[in-house]
Amino acid sequence: MKVLIWQTAFLGDVVLATSLLRILERRSYRVGFVGRPFIVELLKGYNVELIPFNKGFWESFRIISQIKHYDAVISVHRSMRTALILYLSRIPLRIGFDRSELSVLYTHKVPHRWEMHEVERNAQLLKPLGIVPKKDELYPKLFVDETEVRKVKEKFNLPEDYVVFSPFSNFPLKEWHIDHWVELSRAIGKEVVVVGTKRDEERSKSFKDNAINLVGKTSLREFMAVLSKAKLVVSCDSSAVHIANALGVPALTIYTATAPIYGFYPLRGAYITPQVECSPCSPNPKRCKVGTYECVKSVSVEKVLSLCQTLITD
Repeated sequence: MKVLIWQTAFLGDVVLATSLLRILERRSYRVGFVGRPFIVELLKGYNVELIPFNKGFWESFRIISQIKHYDAVISVHRSMRTALILYLSRIPLRIGFDRSELSVLYTHKVPHRWEMHEVERNAQLLKPLGIVPKKDELYPKLFVDETEVRKVKEKFNLPEDYVVFSPFSNFPLKEWHIDHWVELSRAIGKEVVVVGTKRDEERSKSFKDNAINLVGKTSLREFMAVLSKAKLVVSCDSSAVHIANALGVPALTIYTATAPIYGFYPLRGAYITPQVECSPCSPNPKRCKVGTYECVKSVSVEKVLSLCQTLITD
């Protein structure tokens, strides 16, 4: 049976969908994966058909011919565009969440609810195939080889022992205040490597000489290699948490406007939440609903430092 997984959301969402890849591969299904173009680099090591999709108008029609030969599709993504494309593909078995836009176009719908981890939520989509995975199958998995690690250590002159900070997000309300990050980098007692994208370069200058600044300097594979050898990854609610965990590295999430109830907390590591009445806002908050931005500064450096020390010791 040929099964397609469709997840065209953000990087972290795709990482968490790798548990579905592993579960289906273990059961000898022939698997395909549709995602944004970065999946070609991200999912190296998987023996599946990777189908990059850039979400363009004409691209939406082209992809139908690429996927129509599949027997079943599991749609983790909940958009209207996704539902329409999959309906027009005429794949016989189309499985999606009941909260998806145009969910009526799916042949099988499963409940979508918060207050469970995303990997558990995604696993519910396997029920129409008669699959109930074991708990140890739910962990996401990515692959980085030792050659990549060696090259990235040489390129950026990385120490043997370091902690990675990932302070930045596509959603500013997910970010802990930059002054807190800088203070933490001075207090943590380990070499700190700061990561992020090119658009974060200017803000990353706040770290000055307190860290090895790789913001905007790594490819996706290099980013993964850097995370793979960290003692700990400290991050806002972002993809770095899930990439670290998928490489076997513990992560600490510092929550601000979001919260663990949405299901994107570390599977290895810990998290800390702000104690403010208005938090959480939403899974991807775009503006402060009360105008105070209190959650961004609420979590103290002392509490984060204490958790870091515990996780590094463990």
